[in-house]
Amino acid sequence: MAKPITRAQFKDYCLRRLGHPVIEINVDDDQVEDRIDDALQFFHDYHFDGCEKMFMKHKVTQADIERRWIYCPDAVIFVTGVMPFDQSSSSINMFDLRYQLRLHDLYDFTSVSYVSYEITMQHIQTLNMLFSGTPQFRFNRHLNKLFLDAAWGTDIMVGDYVIVECYRALNPDIVTLTGTLTGNTTSNTITGTGTIFDQELLENDFITLSTGEEVQVRHINTPTELVIAANNLTANATSNTATKAGVSDVWNDRFLKQYATAKLKYQWGSNLSKFAGIQLPGGVTLDGPRIMDEAQREIDKIEEEMSSFNILPSDMYMG
Repeated sequence: MAKPITRAQFKDYCLRRLGHPVIEINVDDDQVEDRIDDALQFFHDYHFDGCEKMFMKHKVTQADIERRWIYCPDAVIFVTGVMPFDQSSSSINMFDLRYQLRLHDLYDFTSVSYVSYEITMQHIQTLNMLFSGTPQFRFNRHLNKLFLDAAWGTDIMVGDYVIVECYRALNPDIVTLTGTLTGNTTSNTITGTGTIFDQELLENDFITLSTGEEVQVRHINTPTELVIAANNLTANATSNTATKAGVSDVWNDRFLKQYATAKLKYQWGSNLSKFAGIQLPGGVTLDGPRIMDEAQREIDKIEEEMSSFNILPSDMYMG
């Protein structure tokens, strides 16, 4: 069995699984594409292999402060947390209370008990939670906006970094970036014309320029400028186009193949149901409703199996 690594190969696999080309599958190409998109959407929303956890870094600009939200790319499907804006989780210096505790009370792990130190640290964390708390945020994937309920301009300043804990959908398709790109080897930056990087890319993504060079995104400075890894560009580039490779192994996922095939089978039965009971030459009778019923049972079984074995367990909350 060939391993599908592209959308076209995946579509051919699903049709062969239904009997093509031995029998005719009465489904239009647009309907096939729609059912594959439906299967991918369900895969991203509910299957633990359909997304990946990541930490997104965003450099605050004056435009962010004025509108009081930051943009999240389409690939981000939900946000689970935002790192605190205070200095409680940053590196400490010799005047920090935690530094002094470790210096005077925990200088020797072999002869000093760490019980009092642990209790003190928990007490400090409780105080930070009471007086500083955790950043409050609101996010909706259809708006692509992350609203931060904080004092913009005071707690969050221009040039600060916001670290967002989120999940991104694994897109198996190749994405073509809009507009043209200009690369600079001295500053290791790429500037876009007619494109918006923070709507299409995330840090550590790889993009391939029309020259054939592959570059890695290190940081998105502005919506039209990004920093790439050093020495990725061999020469300055102008008027380039770029594509982002998808995660092709997703097309070979067992659940996705079964689910997309069942969706296509249901569409096939739905098309034939318009001619239910019509007898063809040779005595053959179309039975679209039976195909629909079989497909629906397969879909229900696959979704039940997915909900039992392939969904991440819910977080446990105590309070």
